[in-house]
Amino acid sequence: MNPKTVSFYTPMGVVNVEHLGHASLHFEWEGMHIYTDPYSDVYDYTNCKKADLILLTHAHTDHYDTKAIEQIAMPNTTFIISKGVKTCLVNHLMEIQNLDVDHNELNVDPSTNLVNMFIYPKLKFCNVITLLNGESARVAGIGIRAVPAYNIKQLRDNGNPFHIKGEGNGYILDMQGFEFYIAGDTEFIPEMKDIAAGASEGIDVAFLPKNLPYTMSDKEFIIAANTIRPKFLFPIHYFELDPKVLREGVDTGICIYVNGEQI
Repeated sequence: MNPKTVSFYTPMGVVNVEHLGHASLHFEWEGMHIYTDPYSDVYDYTNCKKADLILLTHAHTDHYDTKAIEQIAMPNTTFIISKGVKTCLVNHLMEIQNLDVDHNELNVDPSTNLVNMFIYPKLKFCNVITLLNGESARVAGIGIRAVPAYNIKQLRDNGNPFHIKGEGNGYILDMQGFEFYIAGDTEFIPEMKDIAAGASEGIDVAFLPKNLPYTMSDKEFIIAANTIRPKFLFPIHYFELDPKVLREGVDTGICIYVNGEQI
C-alpha cells in the first residue's frame, strides 16, 4: 500500500493521518509521530520518522510486531500497551519461547507474540504505560482512554474467543474534544453504544476493523459505524473490501475513507 494522507483540523492543531495497511496507522501532529500497531508485513518502517508514541492494542503477531517496533522506537519513545502486551513484557516470554514451550503450556492465546520487545537494547528505557479497559493517560497533552475490544461470537476451535475481553484495548485519543477512536480487534460489542454516548461532541474519526473470523462482517461493520456515527470513518484490518457495499450501508452523514480516498 502507498498510503495517502488525510488531514484533520483539531483544537490542538492539524493532525495528518495515514493508514499504512492492516491495523497500522501513523499520526503526525506538530512534529510528533504516533503509530498504532506497526506491522512490518504490510509496511516497510526502515525510513519512517521515529516514534514519539506507539500504541499497541493487543499481543497478536500482526499488532505487536517487534521487528516494526525496533525500526521506529527510540529510548525516549512512550508506549501505551494493553494487558496482553504487558504479560509478554513482565514475564520475559522471549526466554521461555527459546525453550520451545507451547503456547498452551503458558496458558496464553496461540496468536500471542511471545517476544519481549526489550530484547532490543535501545528500548530498555522506554516509558511504558499499561492501560486496562476504562483507564486513561495523558501524553503530550493528548488524552488517551483504553476501551474494550473483544469477540463475542467469533471463537477458536477450543471455544475461546479470538480476542478475549480485557486482554486487548481499543483507544480513544482526545485532542481537546476532537476524538479519534481506534477500535482494535473487535466485533460489534455493547460498549460501542457507550463510546458513542460518552463522546462530548461525538466521535470525530473512527478506525473500525472489518474481516472475518477475527473482527466484523460487512453487516456488523455497518451496524457499528451507524451506532458510533463518527464524522469520518476508516475501515482497517480488512483482507478484502467492497467500497460500494459499505457506502450503501453506512449512513450518508458519515464520510468514509479507503486508502486515503473518500468514497
